[in-house]
Amino acid sequence: MPGLGIIGFERSGKTSLFNAVTGSAHAVGFATHQDSHVGVAKVPDARLDRLSAMYRPRKTTPASLSYADFPGAPFRGDGGGAPGDGPGARFLDELSQQDALIHVVRAFENDAVPHPRERVDPARDIEDMLLELVFADMALIEKRLARIAAETKAMKAAERERADHDAALLRRLNDELVEGTPVRAVALGEAERKELRHYRFLTDRPLLTLLNIDEADAGRAAEIAAAFRPSDEPAGTATAAACAALEMELLGLSDAEAAEYRREVGAAEGALEASVRLSYQILGLISFFTVGEDECRAWTIRAGENAQQAAGHIHSDLARGFIRAEVVTWQDLLEAGSEAEARKRALQHTEGKEYVVQDGDVVHVLFNI
Repeated sequence: MPGLGIIGFERSGKTSLFNAVTGSAHAVGFATHQDSHVGVAKVPDARLDRLSAMYRPRKTTPASLSYADFPGAPFRGDGGGAPGDGPGARFLDELSQQDALIHVVRAFENDAVPHPRERVDPARDIEDMLLELVFADMALIEKRLARIAAETKAMKAAERERADHDAALLRRLNDELVEGTPVRAVALGEAERKELRHYRFLTDRPLLTLLNIDEADAGRAAEIAAAFRPSDEPAGTATAAACAALEMELLGLSDAEAAEYRREVGAAEGALEASVRLSYQILGLISFFTVGEDECRAWTIRAGENAQQAAGHIHSDLARGFIRAEVVTWQDLLEAGSEAEARKRALQHTEGKEYVVQDGDVVHVLFNI
């Protein structure tokens, strides 16, 4: 299950967003929690809902994403912040294991919850968080270079050559980080990217910047997000705005009641829908479906995975014994009314293991045990 780490400075509303997305009820307020909260969000998918309505299965299983809410980072210069105190400094290893990061940025005014720096300034906080992530990556590079230097003396010539190559690449990255360039934005070759993958640099993680706005601004979410979105927003990043406090308040309402209230305040979509949709986007994820009377289910894969790889997400036996896949788009299946009718209309096609699964495909895998 893909995992996303929620980070942010103190009193940014991180935990409110976490509660809204995962349906949790962790306390929010002045006190910052000392441990990370972990929860699971079911991915809303109208396509799965419609397929389930057609099949009426005993079970409907949506895709899931894991979210971890990390303790708020103190600001530098306000009595608590210092280099290395960044987003959950005690949790950097856990944070680095996340597939992507969500930076919750305070963009709301609330006299009852004063900003630690007295003035709400989203642009400043976005820049400062980048600095914190850069510091964390630079510290990791420093430790690795010291280890390489200590180990090089005992190495054989071939090993030393490999270590020197690694050290040179790390120094190059450090020079870019000093200039404030995140690892994801450094011009690297495919082989170099692969070499660096195991370091799991924080500034190499896909990043969603989510501005936490006032309820009164819910109808202007898209406009506010656009004001803070870079004109050349790179792949693997996204910017959005939502009112986390509003979404948390709506947790106790039915879907219809919550949707009606959002319409009243002009909110185009909820925090769950926005965060999940953009989480998929920055991670390069898509969903395919399996359907039947027993279960209709959504499966999460990376865009570009083939039919055999997709089968492995269902069960490893399906990948090992893969013969072929019967594929139909979810729209064509709904229009046909049944798989038999879809075959009759030649809407369902047979594909081999190298077929690249598309978002919204309904897949039936034939395999040998």
